[in-house]
Amino acid sequence: MIFSVKLLPLILGAVFNMILGMLWYSNVLFAKPWMKEAGVKMEDVQSSKDKMGSVYTLTTLFAFVTSYVLGLVITNFGISNVWIAIVVGVLLWVGLSLPMVIKNWGFEGRSVKLGLINHGYELVVFVVVAVLYAVL
Repeated sequence: MIFSVKLLPLILGAVFNMILGMLWYSNVLFAKPWMKEAGVKMEDVQSSKDKMGSVYTLTTLFAFVTSYVLGLVITNFGISNVWIAIVVGVLLWVGLSLPMVIKNWGFEGRSVKLGLINHGYELVVFVVVAVLYAVL
């Protein structure tokens, strides 16, 4: 197994992940329904601003980890076709993320809507980053 990936899709994948996350959880897309379903109030968000530096640092680190691991899969399978990359991205999401969705819905009593918001974001990331590695 080769543990190296191309630098450009690694960086673009992580940056895409971060930008999509900012949009996904903003008023542009899903902030209000996410806050309602997660039981988060604006006061909670404002009072946690002092912790956001460490949250964003970890989020950035794991955006790179996600991009790297997807790159390993796409690279080691030799995928250069966009449609196959999309299928692989979806399959990885179904196999790795969807089980977490099911767990959250079942054991934690989370709503389906919250799961779709949170894990729909992950699905888009998996697919787009897989495609980046396939075409770059």
